Amino acid sequence: MTAAEGTERAPKIGSLVVDVRRNRIGEVMATTGGRLALRPPAGGREWEAFPCDVRPAIASDELRAKVTEVNDRSRRERGMA
Repeated sequence: MTAAEGTERAPKIGSLVVDVRRNRIGEVMATTGGRLALRPPAGGREWEAFPCDVRPAIASDELRAKVTEVNDRSRRERGMA
């Protein structure tokens, strides 16, 4: 870990971030042991990421997450018909 990485602040719980290693959007659920617990905004399985591997989500990232959620919901509903 570099000196710059050690001074980085972890995002606040509840904020949306982009995990740049996995190209996924997640909501910060917790911070433990220098790692973040992230969960997809629409729910689902959590994963861990280091604070240095995430960036704050911008409006287009949030829109992408919402479109993904709507598409997933539509696919589930069609499968049940």
